Amino acid sequence: MSAMKIIGTMSLAALLALFFVGGCSPGRDPGVSEDGVVTVRFWHAMGGPLGAVMMGLIDEFNEAHPEIHIRAESMGTYEALRQRLLASWIAGNQPEMAQAYEGWIATLIGGEAVVDLAELDPGFAEELEDFFPVFIENSYYDGRLKSLPFNKSVPVIYYNRDMFRRAGLDPERPPRTWDEFLETSRILTRDFDGSGRPDQWGHKFSDHATYFNCLLVQNGGEIFDHERNMVVFDSPEGEEALGYLVDLVRKHRVADFYLGGYDHQVDFAAGRVGMIVASSVSRTFMIHQIGFDWGMAPLLENKQPGNLVYGTNTVILSRASPAQKQAAWEFIKWFTSPEITARWSLATGYVPVRESALELEIMREEFARNPDSRVPIDMLEHAFFEPRQSLWLLAREFLGDAVKEALLGSMSPGEALRAAADKSNFWLR
Repeated sequence: MSAMKIIGTMSLAALLALFFVGGCSPGRDPGVSEDGVVTVRFWHAMGGPLGAVMMGLIDEFNEAHPEIHIRAESMGTYEALRQRLLASWIAGNQPEMAQAYEGWIATLIGGEAVVDLAELDPGFAEELEDFFPVFIENSYYDGRLKSLPFNKSVPVIYYNRDMFRRAGLDPERPPRTWDEFLETSRILTRDFDGSGRPDQWGHKFSDHATYFNCLLVQNGGEIFDHERNMVVFDSPEGEEALGYLVDLVRKHRVADFYLGGYDHQVDFAAGRVGMIVASSVSRTFMIHQIGFDWGMAPLLENKQPGNLVYGTNTVILSRASPAQKQAAWEFIKWFTSPEITARWSLATGYVPVRESALELEIMREEFARNPDSRVPIDMLEHAFFEPRQSLWLLAREFLGDAVKEALLGSMSPGEALRAAADKSNFWLR
């Protein structure tokens, strides 16, 4: 990343504050058309089958609320959404509602760009008690409710039950600890043709920063020190966690990795690997390609369990008119209601955001038909979210590069993590 890009990111909160213009002119609400319909532009980055499900739900909301029109506008990718959302606020042509990751929200808050949802509807406080705690904790900033969860998932272990059976492993007992995972990977890794290169791997993975962060927390470490505003992943716990991952690849030779992308999922669906770590949503993309018996299991434990929460929240932008703010809020409440979040979960693999959704008949039927579908939901008890500082995305890039350097053998785990921490903390100061 260039120095100019970094400087631009650092100064964005100040620019947002500089360009902030609050309030609306007196008279008719500018967000209401002459025929009384309130249009809310919703910027998102959902595509493919997940986007199709989302659009179906938005159409359903619009039909049931003829006085409101949610106009979904895709930005294509999350990075495009981030850039356009932050730039649009400075330019004054921002949407009224948007998907946003936590670090983006922190930046927007610096420019007074995000509505406090509790001020829109103080009576909603009782409803918040029904949300899974990790999602509500992740929605508050300095005691203010600035967002609500939109598309949330967790990484899980997908494993090939048939491969387990062929190797003499119990398909109902996937590994739970680091040691068990190493041994299971060793048993599943096979060189059938004697070439010296495994034809079947016990484990493959990608998404290096996420995987490391989960291992770090499982090992009792921390990602970030909020009091000192600095990353601390270069701790002894972090070095041991990265060392475990590196040893799977380089010492024990029971795992392989990709530098990016989703090829590990392709290999799993093709029956070439016994276990992968991927999002709970990945099943939506793999399920029609898999021709064997497979299962889902929670991530591992070492000193403790720990798994990251993926996904974005929804925010309302403060330059929306009063009518648009209320209309956007009606949509957010509807989308996070027990029935809709249950349907969203069943159709996509995202986790429901409300605990009461689990008691609905459609969810009970799913759990009876497919007990593994409870795995991602049960994992929320030990879930955590990444730092929400504006510059965390930059630090995350440094961390991801460090994990790759260690996996490639060009740096030791300790050296790689210290270098990433030094670069991260330079910009965080």
